[in-house]
Amino acid sequence: MTHTSTTENRKTWFILLLILIAGFLLRLYHLDSYSIFFDEKSTMVVSQGIVLEGANQKEAFSTIKVSAREFWKAPLPAPHQAPKMLYSFTYQEHFTPKAFTPKEFWSPKHIADYYEAMTRSDIGNSPFYYLLLHYWLEVFGISDFTSRLFSVFFSVLIIGLTYKFAKRFFSVNTGLIAAAIVAIEPFFIAYSHQARNYSLTFFLTLLATYLFLRIIEGSKTKRNNSGLYLGYILSAGLGLLSHFLVIVVLAVHGLYALFFLRSFAGWIKMAVSAIAALSGLTWWLLYGGGQYTLYSLNHQAAEYKRFAATSPGNNPFGVFPATFFYIYQKSLPIFSDLLIFTNGMADSLPGKRNFIVSVLVGILLTVWYRFRDRIKLPALVITGMPFVIVLISAVIYTSNKLQFCVLSIVIFTMSFLYDIHRNADKMKRKRLWLLYMMAVIPTSFLILMAIKGGHTNSIQQRYSGFSFPYVIILVSLLLQYVYSLRSEIKYLIFFFLVVQSYFVAQRLQEFYEDRSLKYGGFVKPRVPNPYEKAALKIREIYHPGDTILYPAFKLQILSEMDRTYLPYSIQDAQLTNLYLPKTANYVQVMDTTQVDRILIKRNTENDTLEIINLKGLRYGSQ
Repeated sequence: MTHTSTTENRKTWFILLLILIAGFLLRLYHLDSYSIFFDEKSTMVVSQGIVLEGANQKEAFSTIKVSAREFWKAPLPAPHQAPKMLYSFTYQEHFTPKAFTPKEFWSPKHIADYYEAMTRSDIGNSPFYYLLLHYWLEVFGISDFTSRLFSVFFSVLIIGLTYKFAKRFFSVNTGLIAAAIVAIEPFFIAYSHQARNYSLTFFLTLLATYLFLRIIEGSKTKRNNSGLYLGYILSAGLGLLSHFLVIVVLAVHGLYALFFLRSFAGWIKMAVSAIAALSGLTWWLLYGGGQYTLYSLNHQAAEYKRFAATSPGNNPFGVFPATFFYIYQKSLPIFSDLLIFTNGMADSLPGKRNFIVSVLVGILLTVWYRFRDRIKLPALVITGMPFVIVLISAVIYTSNKLQFCVLSIVIFTMSFLYDIHRNADKMKRKRLWLLYMMAVIPTSFLILMAIKGGHTNSIQQRYSGFSFPYVIILVSLLLQYVYSLRSEIKYLIFFFLVVQSYFVAQRLQEFYEDRSLKYGGFVKPRVPNPYEKAALKIREIYHPGDTILYPAFKLQILSEMDRTYLPYSIQDAQLTNLYLPKTANYVQVMDTTQVDRILIKRNTENDTLEIINLKGLRYGSQ
């Protein structure tokens, strides 16, 4: 294996600094240009201890009257039976909207409010993320920019940690190339633009894996590595408290240890570390805000399965039944997007014939390269044959000629993983096995979940995003190996990889313009946050005595939990109040007579003005 130096110098640090700056700027670009969507709305309110739709704010928004009545009696007992009477009562809550102010909206929250908010709005998931975000927003203020900047911060840390991981276990050059790819990877940039737990979770799992590998490789030494164990417990444990699917990463660690850890004392220490890492999640599920998580997950799974069976694809969640065809259709883009070489190809390369030809060409190039020395032909023919094969295939393709050529070259390039593995020493081979396992197992686990659950909702890129850093390190090793090949092979591969970088840039442009279904989910670009805009206008034009009116449409009951909310939506009022001063005395009320407009009723002019019309601007909440 080439370029194995782990020695750093000033040039190394300068290049890394440039990569970090470039990655930061790519993540900062258009950070708050487009409004928050439904999941981010949940993030904003949960971080403040508020349930979206206000199950723990009923008193702030309305007056409540409770009526109770006896509605059933058991039949009178027979003479020979012991006299007893079974009573069952129910009660009804009657809500009447009342005026409230931002000061009342921001009434002090207690730990029970935060538990309830997480349980209801995010099924008890991500408590560590919400804890950190809460204090982040306390320092930097609440806005789309600041809430997403928190994700940007950890996304940039992933760049640096990927460099450190690849540098320590492979080489400085591997680290720099991997860091550069992470910096421009559309997946990481896209999720840094979301006020969600993903960037934090990916960072923590990468840190846990880095510490885990150091522990495994240092298990035979007598050095005190208690700091590594403590770091592993914290990063793995807090990772679990950032997203429950981190358990898959820990399962990979256990599987790797089963194959490569040969120290009995090491096994004992790792077992204790695993128990300690799991203890925080156990406490959360038993005594914290995650007490109803398993119930909620089971309820969700049943709903997804029902929708998949009754209306495949045509349902609020877009789920399909877990047939071979739908699992293949959903998982292929996830596997292909892990490689920046094939990013977006599964979605953009039509035609089975073109695909089959492209794969066969890739295989032909691989076979030609492996056996070219056994064929007695002029040197010029041997040198030019790969170019001839690719050019002939380009004539055959009926569409997307360049991208199908890229796919063939990628298949050819991936064949060199065999050479990298074969040429590696024993230690590096073990490290490569960890990369392979981390590349494949997370998505494979999602496929198994889909088969078990009977629906495809689990097969989503963000749920297997843990794999990206490790695949990127493998790509970095491939690029270095390709650079060491004969000139004609090297130039052929790098030419088409440069072509692929153009298509990756297109994916990024689509994302920045908010018209990427893959990374944004919206065909028509969103406007900037309408609630932040409405709050700014209220602050500018409100006068004492005025009344702000919010739309309050009837809530649709989709589950038993929905019955515990107010009968009308208060979401628009909640989200607008996030951006109003916490001590303001603006008089506000829910208007159940209309569904889209935030209005201001003037006290002096006896007139009503429109602040904003939210029709089509709620993004996932309508």
